[in-house]
Amino acid sequence: MLEWVIIAPIIAAIACLLLRRHQFALEAVAIGGALASFGALILCALNTDLAASPVIGLFGVLYLDPLSLLFTVVTSTIGIFVFTYSRGYIRAEIKEGVIAKDNLWIYYVLCLLFLSSMLIATLALDLLVLWAAVEATTLTSVFLISMYGTKESVEAAWKYLLICSLSITLALVGLLVLGYGMQLAGLPEGFSWENIAQSAHLINPLYLKIAIAFIFVGYGTKVGLVPLHVWLPDAHSQAPTPVSAFLSGVLLNAALYAILRIYSIAASNPQVLDFISGLFILFGMLSLALASLRLYSQDHYKRLLAYPSIENMGIIALGIGIGGPLGLLAALFHMVSHSLVKPLAFFYGGIISQAYGTKEISKISGISQALPGMGQLFVLINIGIAGSLPFGTFISELILIAAALSTGNILIAVLIVIFTTIAFGVFLYKSSHMAFGPVSGRANHHLPDLLTKLSVWGLLSLSIICCVLSPFVILYLVNPAVHVLLGGN
Repeated sequence: MLEWVIIAPIIAAIACLLLRRHQFALEAVAIGGALASFGALILCALNTDLAASPVIGLFGVLYLDPLSLLFTVVTSTIGIFVFTYSRGYIRAEIKEGVIAKDNLWIYYVLCLLFLSSMLIATLALDLLVLWAAVEATTLTSVFLISMYGTKESVEAAWKYLLICSLSITLALVGLLVLGYGMQLAGLPEGFSWENIAQSAHLINPLYLKIAIAFIFVGYGTKVGLVPLHVWLPDAHSQAPTPVSAFLSGVLLNAALYAILRIYSIAASNPQVLDFISGLFILFGMLSLALASLRLYSQDHYKRLLAYPSIENMGIIALGIGIGGPLGLLAALFHMVSHSLVKPLAFFYGGIISQAYGTKEISKISGISQALPGMGQLFVLINIGIAGSLPFGTFISELILIAAALSTGNILIAVLIVIFTTIAFGVFLYKSSHMAFGPVSGRANHHLPDLLTKLSVWGLLSLSIICCVLSPFVILYLVNPAVHVLLGGN
């Protein structure tokens, strides 16, 4: 059954290839593929006690335990909303002549393969399979970033391809160093992270640290951690909005998951654990600081949304670096909350940019008057990205501050408060001007259809209910994942 989590999107991609001349069929098959993948995942999770007996699939290639379940559920859930939203958004782009109708099948085939590669990454048992899956996410998404065919989008795609390909090579070097250390320790061949974690204490700490450094930098580039983030603002701003939601809400998590599996290996050696925790704190604080300080200067709305991705990945990295049950709880809860609210911000921004015919912040004003009822929610969602109620990012940041204080990291707690407050202020200022300022132009280029509205309202409801009104739903998934990272089964 576990195999169908990744096979369903691949079959849907093949079906889209065969049905490439039928627009409605393409849209229905894509949504159906995402739903089938999610359904297979839920059936696997419900039929087994993952904490006691993880599920193995595809001849030992796939592995589902509480940590992989958390990341895979988030990936699959966002996939459903992305494909649902894509129907109306891409139709509007075709109507405006931005995307050729003949290229519609390419969009859906690539998106489905992109989803499948991210699902493979979060389910891989072997570190080399995980590495290959992360590389596959680059190869499938690079063409989506350049979908518009403009000079800017092609440049962004090339930058993304070159930087991420170089970084994934560094991760491979780290895996080779890890393999050499395993060989010197007399460990069996193979890169099953489960077996490596059980015998990691036998590996020379020096080789383990060198391997972790390369792997951290390699995957950290894909996570978007400063100073390895330079591809991210361009890719987010030039890709179609649903793809930007995928990049920000899911792709960054897939790379983060790869590092967390290395973290679980390091957990058996206190010296090595301190080393990787230091990397998380250093890169996390740099990301939080730079991203919050760069927000104010952005005039392109999708570039503005790119920097909170860096900021929030920095917050997650800080939680992992602080460690302990509270720090890891904050990190994983924030990962889920960010993954829900960030696509929502892109979805809402996509509706507004299509209505106004521009993504430039200076040319968008008076949303509340031009599009009644949308201005207030627009502000609410934007400040939610920066850690405000009624979204889970507020709760996870409070937990993170508590974790920092409880471990004596007072300076880190103070800096978190300062930089998150700056980000909140910038988003409140910019979104308030866009929503409540004088009306600029006529917002009648394109208004969302019913399915687009349902996808936005559905994701909004899910974000608020799961993360704030009933957080036990998220904690049900997060707590066992924290146990795995702390050295549990």
